[in-house]
Order: sequence, then C-alpha cells, then structure tokens
Amino acid sequence: MHLVRQKYKIDRTCGVNLWGRDKSPFNKRPHRPGQHGTRPRRKLSNYAQQLIAKQKFRYYYGMKECQFKRFFKNAVAKRGDTGNNMIQMLESRLDSIVYRLRWAPTIFAAKQMVNHGHILINGKRVNISSYLVAPGDKVELSEKAKRLGIVQLSIENHDRELPAYLNLSDDKLSGNLVKLPDDIVEVGYPCNMDMLRVIEMYSRSM
Repeated sequence: MHLVRQKYKIDRTCGVNLWGRDKSPFNKRPHRPGQHGTRPRRKLSNYAQQLIAKQKFRYYYGMKECQFKRFFKNAVAKRGDTGNNMIQMLESRLDSIVYRLRWAPTIFAAKQMVNHGHILINGKRVNISSYLVAPGDKVELSEKAKRLGIVQLSIENHDRELPAYLNLSDDKLSGNLVKLPDDIVEVGYPCNMDMLRVIEMYSRSM
C-alpha cells in the first residue's frame, strides 16, 4: 500500500497527470505533496525544468536513474537523432509493449507480468522488462496470464488508445511491434513530454 501511495504522489510532484488516469490525485489536488505543497510554485530555473522533464520520462516508464541514463547513452551511440532514438528504445521495451497493448492497467503492473514470466516473444518466455522487442516480433500472453483477472479487466478497459505502430490480434491476446515510432508525437503521451530538455541535462555531464 505504501508503494501505491508513492506512485500516486508522482503526478503531484511532476505537476501533471502523467499517465492520463481518471483517478489521478492531480485532478483534484494539483499542488505538490507535503505540508508546504499548497504554496505557489516558484519560477523554475533551467536546470529544474530539465530535471522535471527527465523525471517525467523516468517515472512514466518506471525506470531507475541508472537504467534511464544507460538507455540515454545507448541512444547517443546510435546513428540518427538522439531524442528519437531514445523514444524508440523506450517504446520497444517489453514492459512498455505490454502496457501499450492494454494487458496491464499500469506500467508497474506490466513490469510484474513480465518478471513473473507471463509474456512470450516468438513462442519463448521472456522475463526481462527491459528486453527490446524488434519490429515483427510476436508478443503474446502465456496461458496462465490469459486467465488472470487483472489482465481480463485491463483488456476490457478502453481508456487508452492503441498506438499506430502496434498491432493487436482480434482476440486481443497477442500482438506485435509493426514499426518503431517515428517521433514523440506518434507516441501520444497524455501530458507534455520534453525530450530536448533531457538531452540538454545529460549533455552537461557527458
């Protein structure tokens, strides 16, 4: 329960409804958590804006700082635009795919599903959340996962749209990554996400 409360504080800390949830506490209490949270937010420095931009991405994908920074370094090392590389890598993570396919109500539940061995890729069980799914890979639920109540409820919930770069089978029990997203706009985050500020922040220390 303590962990759940921590997750619900994230929206208020970042100042946005990060996952676009109807029950987000930010919808009713748009101020920061804590006894001084109701005080007006001061004008943020450039560094503070960069930090919040980074934290929004990190929280959104449920990643630790070391994991997120490692992804960024890999994005820099790849050819092409660093921002787009980063978005494509984040969106091709297995836990992200499970969340996008609406098999889990939250990114955190998606991680648990992967970690507990409920997801198959091309017929083989994969239990690593950060596994990068390649375009064309078939991702499907295990037989046990198909019977889980949380999965059935999530599948029946239509509060999130399926991105165009993903395909879902008619029975909604398998899908695949059709292609990598072209840019941040195609992902369709429920709030404003600024990858440029993330790049600016990490570029200072690399």
